[in-house]
Amino acid sequence: MFVAGAVMSDSKKRVLVVDDDNEILDSLEMALGSRGYDVVLAHDGNEGLARVERDSPDLVILDIVMPRRNGFNVLKCLNLMSTLNPRVIMVSGNEDPRHRAFAESSGVDAFVSKPFDVDYVLDLVDQLLTFK
Repeated sequence: MFVAGAVMSDSKKRVLVVDDDNEILDSLEMALGSRGYDVVLAHDGNEGLARVERDSPDLVILDIVMPRRNGFNVLKCLNLMSTLNPRVIMVSGNEDPRHRAFAESSGVDAFVSKPFDVDYVLDLVDQLLTFK
């Protein structure tokens, strides 16, 4: 696991989950909502970028392999959006260590391999947003 530092704030946090797997979207929406987060969902990279611009999330959980625009391309666009600076957790079912290395060198706050334990991801979200 790789986690970067953060800054403190107290308002209700918005989390955007971008993944083409409906089971992951449903489970994270339910789990994050039960922790009091405002949850926004997107089914592909293009929808994810539109949601970032419209909803200004504090944190994005971003899959790598998706239709229409992959997670690395979305991450590149996020890095170019100077007014928005959401924390990013990248998730992938691909075990290629180059994906993890590229994600971490591209500025993600954490990288999680699929399948993942939802409680682990919730704790990671809590940790990253507690000090944002």
